[in-house]
Amino acid sequence: EKGRFDTLVPKAIRFLTSVVEKEWHKKLFGNADAIKVFAEKVIIPQLKLRESDLEDFQFNGIEYVRRDMEGSDVDTRRRTTVDFVRGLCKFFEAEVTTILKGYVEGLLKNYQSDTGKNWISKDVAMYVTIALAIRGSTKGKGVTQLNPHINIMEFFKTQVVSELKSNPKDNPVLKADSLKFIASFRQQLPADAYAALLPIMAPYLQHSNYVVHTYAAAAIERLLSVKDNGAPRLNKMGLKPYIKPLLSGLFAIFKHEDSQENEYGMKAIMRLCSVGEEVLADVAGIVINNITQILSKVAQNPRNPHFNHYLFETLACLITNITKADSKALEHFEKALFPPFQQMLQMETCEEFGPYVFQILSQLLEKHSAMSQPYKNIFPALLHPTMWANKGNVPAMIRLLVAYLRVDHTVVGPRLEGLLGIFQKLIASKREDHHGMALISAIIEFMPLQVWGKYAPTFLQMMFSRLMKSTTVKFTCNFVSFTAFFSHKHGADAFVELTDKVQSGVFGNLLAKVIIPNIQKVEGKNERKSCAIGMTDLLTKSKTMLQGQYPQIWPQLLTAIINLFELKEQNYYENEDDILDISQRGFKTVYAKLAFAQEVKYDPNADIADARLYLAKSLGELSNRHPNKFQSVIASQISGDHQKALMSYLQTAGVTLR
Repeated sequence: EKGRFDTLVPKAIRFLTSVVEKEWHKKLFGNADAIKVFAEKVIIPQLKLRESDLEDFQFNGIEYVRRDMEGSDVDTRRRTTVDFVRGLCKFFEAEVTTILKGYVEGLLKNYQSDTGKNWISKDVAMYVTIALAIRGSTKGKGVTQLNPHINIMEFFKTQVVSELKSNPKDNPVLKADSLKFIASFRQQLPADAYAALLPIMAPYLQHSNYVVHTYAAAAIERLLSVKDNGAPRLNKMGLKPYIKPLLSGLFAIFKHEDSQENEYGMKAIMRLCSVGEEVLADVAGIVINNITQILSKVAQNPRNPHFNHYLFETLACLITNITKADSKALEHFEKALFPPFQQMLQMETCEEFGPYVFQILSQLLEKHSAMSQPYKNIFPALLHPTMWANKGNVPAMIRLLVAYLRVDHTVVGPRLEGLLGIFQKLIASKREDHHGMALISAIIEFMPLQVWGKYAPTFLQMMFSRLMKSTTVKFTCNFVSFTAFFSHKHGADAFVELTDKVQSGVFGNLLAKVIIPNIQKVEGKNERKSCAIGMTDLLTKSKTMLQGQYPQIWPQLLTAIINLFELKEQNYYENEDDILDISQRGFKTVYAKLAFAQEVKYDPNADIADARLYLAKSLGELSNRHPNKFQSVIASQISGDHQKALMSYLQTAGVTLR
């Protein structure tokens, strides 16, 4: 039991576990005497809390939680002993359960004889029961498989609920055990138990002990995360009566010195907002007020990346749910958030907040149909080089700039050269070039041609240079998408004319060697649809494709468009992953995508329902303009399978080629 053996003992128990799990050792451990020896010499002694554990529980709760919390990968005496019990149960589940249940009954009787002094007996009994009951578990779902030889619900009713209903100040270790029990067995608890448990658990959020109020927050969050057929087991109406006391208790956690950035508390608030949806409208102002106060405080010296992430997720969740129910709430959010956001963006101490701030600003701006003055005021600062020096800001800032262009391009117009400078910087990077292409695509979509037309040869030259010197499949596919989008938006011949201004006759080489071979590699539902529509315009509406070398390429382009419809989309390139698992995050400025601030997928060709029918109708119009020309080309130069697919499009559209 001495502390100096804390590394050795778990390793020894791990070794024992590996031995008892081997089938060829079954005869050694299958008898009652062997199991009793293990119970008395290994299991019960190693599950018993030592003085050092109790000191951590009382004075170093953060370390205690780190070692004990569900999903921790830290090897402790308790964790390895629990695994050892499960190992014993692999071949002798019924025998081990029967024998250890006897020890549990003895421990609980000892506890009942003097609940004040013998509480540690119940602590051990709870851990033995948990070890016996769990056959399988995951971090996301808790316990997934149960030992059929033990009645876990009976134990829950007689030992867990009764413990939580007793005086909250008594036996804090047992209170923490009970809360952890609920978190672990959340899937097995019926829906009516959830509503009954919340008012019992809520007072423990204000408990003075770090472990107790942290486990209370974690248990509440885990309960609210459980879903049945995609819907929360405890729905928003079932949660409604408890929202105010739960929020009051959760925000009280942050008043404790060692819990000012308690990630479990903030995650529980996030989950509460997620499940509560618009039901939280009455208390949204209180939540926002508390969140902004916390933001201003942690911005001085951010220490916990997980806490920060859940803090901004809570904001994003509230914005999504409350504005859905009341569009006027958007103004209230902006009024509350703009001052602290502007302050934070000017502070060197919280650069890691930048990606979150820009995602929230994007989320808010995307809900507008007209530009308000606060957004106009901050726009010039968004183009400052220091903002773009932090790589983590880039994805969120590109999203924000695209939102500016979509809502009101006139705000952006006077500073277009600044945006083109950003584009130039981004496409020079293999990691960030797709962000640059997203920006230039938004410029040509939302700004009038006369505003950006004079810059077109310059940005096309940048693209050509990148294609020649250091292209990647990702960049090539982005260029193909851009070509298609430009061709549909402004005309295929206009694109050919612009490229030939950069370098005479270059489009023919681009089409044959870059565009056609990579059309099928374009990824994304909307992107592939846009590509098909733009390439159809090039095929059927461009005078260029009817003269010079292009009629020879025409059948290849038609084949590539049909492939886009008929062949399955594949991952031809590895997208640079902007979304990092927050568990892997450090203190650097990285981009962690907010789940509750998802960008709405925008279809620039929403007016065209089916790209296949668009191809069929466009070919019909082309053959009407040039009768008896293309039917023979299709019959002689397009493969049988491709002709069959094309015929089905034409029949569905009711089109006959002349």
